[in-house]
Amino acid sequence: MVFTDKINIVMHHSSQGMYKKNILSKSLNIEVFKSSFAVLSIFFLLVVGSRFVGYFEQAAEGNIDPALILSIIILRLPDFITLLLPLSFFLGLLIVMSRLNSEGEIFGFFSAGISKPDLIKFLTPQVFLYFLLTLILSLYIAPYTKSLSKDLLKIDSFEEQLDAIKSDQIISIEKGGFLHVTSVDNKTIEGVKLLQLDDKNPFIVNAKKLETLENDDNIELKLVNGSYYGGLFSNSSKVISNFNEFSFHIDNVSSKDGELNFSKLFDYSLNSNKATFQWNLSIPITILILVFYAIYMSSVKPRESKFLFILPGLFIYILYLSLLILGREYISDNPNSDFELWYVHALFILLLILYINKDIIIFKKVGISLKSENIYVRILILVVMLILLTWMII
Repeated sequence: MVFTDKINIVMHHSSQGMYKKNILSKSLNIEVFKSSFAVLSIFFLLVVGSRFVGYFEQAAEGNIDPALILSIIILRLPDFITLLLPLSFFLGLLIVMSRLNSEGEIFGFFSAGISKPDLIKFLTPQVFLYFLLTLILSLYIAPYTKSLSKDLLKIDSFEEQLDAIKSDQIISIEKGGFLHVTSVDNKTIEGVKLLQLDDKNPFIVNAKKLETLENDDNIELKLVNGSYYGGLFSNSSKVISNFNEFSFHIDNVSSKDGELNFSKLFDYSLNSNKATFQWNLSIPITILILVFYAIYMSSVKPRESKFLFILPGLFIYILYLSLLILGREYISDNPNSDFELWYVHALFILLLILYINKDIIIFKKVGISLKSENIYVRILILVVMLILLTWMII
């Protein structure tokens, strides 16, 4: 009877421990999810807002149809989310873990026999969810929707616009100008108004007829029977003249995409299938590595700032992403090179192992430097981050 009672007591305590761990696991996952979603929402709005501004600038220049902007943004959403998910999850986890350490709540986990590897096990379902979602977006959905958006963004060359021009239509020309035609009949263009907003010599031309002659690198516009008005928008002398024939050359520029912010992140183009595949696979892989950094980096002492590791965390992420971008560009420019993006992941895994074992290995000061509140260290980290961000954006 006594023996049976002891067994019941052991089973009771065991079930209580499992119940407590389940509660803590659920609580941790909910907090991480809410924090990650909040970070994702902020970055998502910033990126989408910057893209709207860029596309509206192109629309103002006459390069794209304003009615297409919303469709283009929607098609680019998978691409944006693919890159923002790893960052959002990493920062969300870092914020939660730092708060648990700072407010002493982490000791509730430790008192239940939960170690840092156990915390990672608790987060495994959420990590797998983010990894799988990012993998599907990166490999399948984002490349397809990005290709569709590029087709919408494609700017026809002046020759193509001229061939498709209709009566009472305006088309844009290079270097800030517009061409308006009154009527088009069997490729005969009549009633032409040409506005060229050149900084040195802006002018307006009215002509009865327009003829075109295509050369190797430009198109010659031959305007017949009209008037020329020069220097109207500058301090230079004004010129008004009638002519029988006036020729004007325009560069025959092939189709191209507009250059917007975050070009190295969202608007890059690769000449190597190897670089494309390794880049698309590398983005979800960063989630698996960054979760370990977040768990092991965020060990702050009670009453220390809960945001102590946000700046170093951002630095690690930006450095990680910058090296991946550099590797991607190198592979694209040198397709026969033996370099692989997996080397970058291996480097950060090695740094992670050194950091985790900093108390055993001779690199004890690694941890101290990461959470140093020395103003000069933080300024140095911030300056390096800004340099890397500027390099990625332009």
